[in-house]
Amino acid sequence: MPWSPAKAVGVAIGLLLLTGCSGPELACSMIAAPSGVGVTVAKDIAAEVTAVRLTVCHNGDCQDHAIELSPGSISVDQGCSGTDPDSACSATAVPDGTKAGFADVPGLPAGPITISATLTRSNKRTPLKAVEVTSKTVYPNGPLCGGEGNQARVTISADGLH
Repeated sequence: MPWSPAKAVGVAIGLLLLTGCSGPELACSMIAAPSGVGVTVAKDIAAEVTAVRLTVCHNGDCQDHAIELSPGSISVDQGCSGTDPDSACSATAVPDGTKAGFADVPGLPAGPITISATLTRSNKRTPLKAVEVTSKTVYPNGPLCGGEGNQARVTISADGLH
């Protein structure tokens, strides 16, 4: 059956409508997320802890990392300037009595990893029992923009490494 001018116009209109359905283009920023392990020293022992050394093991490779500790904080909502979607909202960081740090571990895979720690407090080093945690890919721009680094998190409290 030969193409008629009406059929050709119909196909052209259909193709134009389909191209309009592709949705807005996704804009992804250049923000990055390093691979590594976040550490929180719980409030119950934070004042006594002067140093933390993590050993991170994956795929048969173990690496030691001295953790630089800083005062931990929580974000306290300060509200918004209005209810409009373009209104400015803010939060303030407030110290929470914890200490926090991060071990930069290039090449850390997503999946199970083993972490052990040595804690220094009152000039005494105490090894902590190893734990297995799961490192997960971080998506700083959301999952549609692709993942950046792989990260895990541990907490150290009076009863050990979690």
